[in-house]
Amino acid sequence: MSHSDDLNRRSSARSDLLSRLTAIVLALFLLAFFGVTLNNTVAINGQVQAVREGAYPVSVAAGRVETLLVQLRTISERPAYVRTPEASQSLRASFQGIDAGLSTQLSFIAENHSSDPEAAASLASGYDQLASNVRYYIGMVTNPAISDTAVREYAESSIYPLIDDLLAIDIEILDESTEVADTMYTTVTTAGHQTLIVSCVLMAAVVFSLTVYLTILRRKSDRENQLRASLEEALILAQSANAAKSTFLSNMSHDIRTPMNAIVGLTAIAHSHLDDPIRVKECLSRITTSSKHLLGLINDVLDMGKIESGKMSLNEEPFSFPDLIGEFVTIVQPQARAKKLRFDVVIGNIEREMVIGDTMRINQVLMNLAGNAVKYTEEGDVVRISVSEEPSLQPGFNNYRFVVHDTGIGMDAEFLERIFDPFEREGNDKTPFIEGTGLGMSITKNIVDLMGGTITVESQPGVGSTFTVVIPLRPYDEAAEELDVSCLEGIRVLVVDDDRDVLENTKNVLDGFGMRGDCSATGNEAVSLTAQAFADGDGYEAIIVDWIMPGMDGLETIRQIRDKVGDATPIVLVSAYDWTEIEEEASQAGVSAFVSKPLFRSRLYHVLRAVCVDGGVEEVAHGSLSKHPLSGRVLLVEDNELNREIATELIEQLGAEVECACDGEEAVSMTRDAEEGHYQLIFMDWQMPRLDGIEATRAIIAYEQQMGRAHVPIVAMTANAFNEDRRRALEAGMDGFMAKPINLAELERNLRTYLE
Repeated sequence: MSHSDDLNRRSSARSDLLSRLTAIVLALFLLAFFGVTLNNTVAINGQVQAVREGAYPVSVAAGRVETLLVQLRTISERPAYVRTPEASQSLRASFQGIDAGLSTQLSFIAENHSSDPEAAASLASGYDQLASNVRYYIGMVTNPAISDTAVREYAESSIYPLIDDLLAIDIEILDESTEVADTMYTTVTTAGHQTLIVSCVLMAAVVFSLTVYLTILRRKSDRENQLRASLEEALILAQSANAAKSTFLSNMSHDIRTPMNAIVGLTAIAHSHLDDPIRVKECLSRITTSSKHLLGLINDVLDMGKIESGKMSLNEEPFSFPDLIGEFVTIVQPQARAKKLRFDVVIGNIEREMVIGDTMRINQVLMNLAGNAVKYTEEGDVVRISVSEEPSLQPGFNNYRFVVHDTGIGMDAEFLERIFDPFEREGNDKTPFIEGTGLGMSITKNIVDLMGGTITVESQPGVGSTFTVVIPLRPYDEAAEELDVSCLEGIRVLVVDDDRDVLENTKNVLDGFGMRGDCSATGNEAVSLTAQAFADGDGYEAIIVDWIMPGMDGLETIRQIRDKVGDATPIVLVSAYDWTEIEEEASQAGVSAFVSKPLFRSRLYHVLRAVCVDGGVEEVAHGSLSKHPLSGRVLLVEDNELNREIATELIEQLGAEVECACDGEEAVSMTRDAEEGHYQLIFMDWQMPRLDGIEATRAIIAYEQQMGRAHVPIVAMTANAFNEDRRRALEAGMDGFMAKPINLAELERNLRTYLE
């Protein structure tokens, strides 16, 4: 045996001996604790019993005294109504019974009410006086020579007040005795039971722990073998994880360098063609695209880091479902059109359009799913998004179902089992040429889980994929718009769309409005239906036509309908695409109004009311902002000179004036020195020297409140882009939140919100 083995053996023997001694000492200690606890419990129960034999019987006696005093008062009132010999005899007999009971109970109280002997003595002496007065009163009642008035006056002056005084003393004794007895009984009994239970549980737990511990000692060698096997397995898993992360880093290196190469190269090209504005504009456009792609990669990595550290959180705020879907469609539709895909969005029965949830994270889920659908679907195929509302088993919530279907390359069953694992991408002959980090699906799954929802996927290679996400959201009833559909009842409408689901859903909405809705899946059928209805004298009062349809498209359908029925019938053109390129042609064809897909209930209501009731022309665009210039003065608080220059330029392009502060301390000084109303909006950076954005915001708001000034809206403009940062900003008093890098559309939205 080697020296090392001998040392290990001796160390193991010492450990075993120490473990046994520790177990014995622990057992003795716990047995002593159990004995002491049991003894205390017995003592406490004895004290409880003593209390119950003292204070509690006094409370019972006091309750009986109260009852007898009330009875005495009642029988004392009888002579005021009846003074016959029989009534007098009954009064005497009743008093004798009450007197016997009161004497007994008062004696018991005097002997046992130790907490307030003076009250017990007062009760007994008072009753002696009362009993004497009652006996005299009975004598007056039986004497015919004494008038009823004298009898009544004696009772009111010498009996009733004494009874009231005795009742007050008795009730005080009753309350005190009952409270003491019940409180002591409840408290001590509960403590005794709890002590006994805890002792038993502790004893059982210790015995169990010792048993397990001794068993573990006996199986020490087995555990060492198991530990060795576990270490080997962990080593294999670590090597696998390292390989996955190495692959991820390799992919990231490629994916990051690709847009970075484009940004650097296009910047150089733009510098060399400064005299060619068209070429510079083209380079800048492509730089913007590459920058957005690079930002998306960085966000994925940051989100995955938040997920792995368990720090991802949700932001709960009201938002509009139509706005969410509209913004989502606005982003995805150009990507789909660039790949020449058919992109359809179908809205089911959405009754609650205002809900509470994290709109940014929901949009991220949809963008991940739809972005993958577009990336992995080839030219000429279909990407279809459907959204519907359904009841939820969770009280106060409704389930919102998102289905993203594509007819793309699909996935095999083996990859579907690990599709939601980080860094995973299916390996086939097409995916290496498609950029991605392998984090999107993992992030999506974690977001959906955090929201309490579910995500499922069905896919077949060469057939396509279908992702179904169900998220529970709380309806925001406070902002629910009341639609007065009575003005639309009975109006006849024709809906023309080649998508059967769109027709069915739109027809259901029209039926809910009380309208008479007809459907057509082709332009030719629509023309025939319109002509027939016009000839029958029951023409359509509005026609809704999809733009993109096979065969006869929407514009040609509208031209032929106009040839048949003239210009009187309003015709609404519907599309998920940007119609600005055909707006003039559509107007010449006879279009009365435009409306964007998807057709939410509120959106359909407003356009139909506009063309059928109000006689106006409604344009429901893709959420674009009005383009008239802004006016107003903005204070930009930013310590980075380049960021300050960029933000100033972007804000001034929209028409607003800009004044700058280099840190929070300067911003506080400028707002205090300026006249009230000088600034209409403050953009506040977060991390700055001398005074950060949070403290500067608190200082500005405190000064406004101190001076009684109107509040100037403050919007965070920061690289701290997580939800907890948003919450901190709002808790500090900020009115809005913008993440860097600056998104021009979001910047314009904030400016128009507070300056218009």
